[in-house]
Amino acid sequence: MLKKIILIGKQYGGREDVATFLIMIIVLFFFNNIIKKKGIRLVSSVISALFIVAQLSSLYFTQSFIGYQFFLHFDLYEINSLIHLYNWQILFIIVLFISLSALYYKSTSLIEISFLGILNKSFISKIFALLIALGLFSKSLTRSGFLTDTKSLWITLTTSNAEIDPLAFKKILSKYHMDDYVTPDQIQCTDSGKNIIIISLESMERSFLEGKFNELTPNLQRLKNNWNYLPIEQNAGSEWTSGSLYTSLTGFPAYFGRGANDIFQKTFDTSISSISHIFKKNDRDLIFMSGDANFSGTKDMLLTFKFDEILDKYNTKNTGNESKYGIRDKDLFELAKNKVTTLSKNNQPFVLYISTTDTHFPNGIYDERMGKYVTKKDSQLEFMVAAVDYMVGDFIAHIKENKLLSNTIIYIFPDHIKMGDPTIFDDPDTRGLYMITNANKQALCVDPSTKYYQIDLPKLILEGAEIKHNLHFFTDYISKNKNAYILENIAQITEINTHGVKIYNEKPLEITSSKNYELYKKDTLRYIAHAGGIIDGFTYTNSMEALDLSYSKGFRLFELDILKSSDGEYVAAHDWEHWSEITGYTGNTPVDKQTFLSYKMFDKYTPLDITAINDWFFAHKDAVLITDKINEPSLFSQKFIDPQRLMMELFDLSAVKEGINKIKSAMPSQNIIAHYQKKDVKKLHNIGVKNIAVSREFIRDHKELLMEFKKNNIKVYAYNINFQDGIDEDYVSRYEMDYIYGIYADKWEF
Repeated sequence: MLKKIILIGKQYGGREDVATFLIMIIVLFFFNNIIKKKGIRLVSSVISALFIVAQLSSLYFTQSFIGYQFFLHFDLYEINSLIHLYNWQILFIIVLFISLSALYYKSTSLIEISFLGILNKSFISKIFALLIALGLFSKSLTRSGFLTDTKSLWITLTTSNAEIDPLAFKKILSKYHMDDYVTPDQIQCTDSGKNIIIISLESMERSFLEGKFNELTPNLQRLKNNWNYLPIEQNAGSEWTSGSLYTSLTGFPAYFGRGANDIFQKTFDTSISSISHIFKKNDRDLIFMSGDANFSGTKDMLLTFKFDEILDKYNTKNTGNESKYGIRDKDLFELAKNKVTTLSKNNQPFVLYISTTDTHFPNGIYDERMGKYVTKKDSQLEFMVAAVDYMVGDFIAHIKENKLLSNTIIYIFPDHIKMGDPTIFDDPDTRGLYMITNANKQALCVDPSTKYYQIDLPKLILEGAEIKHNLHFFTDYISKNKNAYILENIAQITEINTHGVKIYNEKPLEITSSKNYELYKKDTLRYIAHAGGIIDGFTYTNSMEALDLSYSKGFRLFELDILKSSDGEYVAAHDWEHWSEITGYTGNTPVDKQTFLSYKMFDKYTPLDITAINDWFFAHKDAVLITDKINEPSLFSQKFIDPQRLMMELFDLSAVKEGINKIKSAMPSQNIIAHYQKKDVKKLHNIGVKNIAVSREFIRDHKELLMEFKKNNIKVYAYNINFQDGIDEDYVSRYEMDYIYGIYADKWEF
């Protein structure tokens, strides 16, 4: 019984954290007891109850008090997309909130009728009781993680993600005695010529390879015994999937202040070195595969770190088996097999990063198709752990069958330990991560006396791949306990991370009106009706009425955001969260086509599926469609009425090449050309690129590159107009159009 209680305590952060939490409840009880005015006590009671349920939620999901990790996951879109997994937890939280609110509000009455009634005799007695409770709380703080977790939240909320002078990063490094840190432009390296495959397994921690669960993972057990196995410990700042990804690439814990992963949405480059920079320096193809790369800012991060291709549910064929996390792991590994086969024919070393999702907290995402390969288990999570283990074994077998293993280094590791209930494991105190690899043991340079953490992964990956380089990783600057050092230096790490990314400069270009302004403003080929154009003050409707209005105003180029419905049909919407907001839809997304068409935007604007899009462009034969979001030119062009009136913004070079001869214009997006130099422009011209799409914020720091595009007759269109006060269509046409060809416009009068 005692052991069971201890295990349950560990689910909520451990004995010390549970004690602190319980004392916290008592402190707030006595605090509300001293408030005489009922109205003030009611407000205080509600706030106190909200504070307690928030802390309990954090303890349950992250085994820590509210800190950076909780802040990062408190995203309404992500909560909405996953809320169906936590029905009973949500019900419990609601009941607890109501109960605590009542308890705190009625605290004076409860004390009066209890054995503590003596406290009701005087205000001083109540204060004395509160001080005793506060004393116990203060004592508990020295043993629990409350102060450390709260400190990480405070640093998060007080760190600014302002734009930084490029020299500032060097100053920050010098400030923290990292003067010899090597930035991407200073990298020197040689290549071993071996392919690299990295497999990040969602929540499949070390405990699934040990104790009572080891029977679930026979394939990983076999690899553990036949290959090299290294225990890895989880470190602070890398305890969630996107944080783990960032750490595995850069070696830094993923602390980014209050902007969190959203910082990458305004980033075009980075001064923080990553293993991806090494791979690109060696001219490798760099591909990332996951269920949904938009989740938690992953795609923005990958584009910043120069990944060539990102494969997820948005640019692969819908099998009809997608989960809330996108592509199912079974389909993901099938895609990976095909990708490896294709890449191996290029006679060029590649890097493939695979990130799974089906073993996600709390109980895995069940895939009934795996019943053909895995026997029934005691729980859905155990079944999916066994299923993913089978998939890994099957994928490795594919590599062997195609005789690629001898020239391919494979790394397998979990992204983080399983969140939630740790009591399912034999010994929660021994939980951790691992790395399994077929890399040469001598090349890894592993010291048996050293404890390795997630921040060591990029260094180990390069060592195992036998790639020589001059990088210094964050771990190289730590001589003490690495996790303790991270917790003591969250502010330092946050400062390095936020100063290390290169954010668009928002200052306007020199104010000199273009001599060609009058010509620009009348040219209908320079203005694209953004998301169909504005209508009644609303943008991003992607509606029939927006197209009609923009056409009547003289627009002939029309951009639509294209998504796929749950049944694999093309529909026009900016994103599912925004679509839900403007239609009032409250269910799960994505929806099927029929549901999509049954909801009007703002109760009056007509939605567009591919049939309606084709009908509209059939009726307007001088109109040209420009797409955003979708990255599959072959498939979409087959569905669109006239490929010669189709321009598509595409997000990796392979998609651009695929679309060149199939549509009017395959437009590389900014992420493809962000790191280009003038000498690289000819490459795009030679493969047939006619247009490019960039953010308007890109203009200031890339004027020479943009002029080079002009010389090569490549027309650049700028988006992100109206993102700042005063920076509207007229401003860009008057002051910045000389550097580009056209813009995505919400409104324009020709």
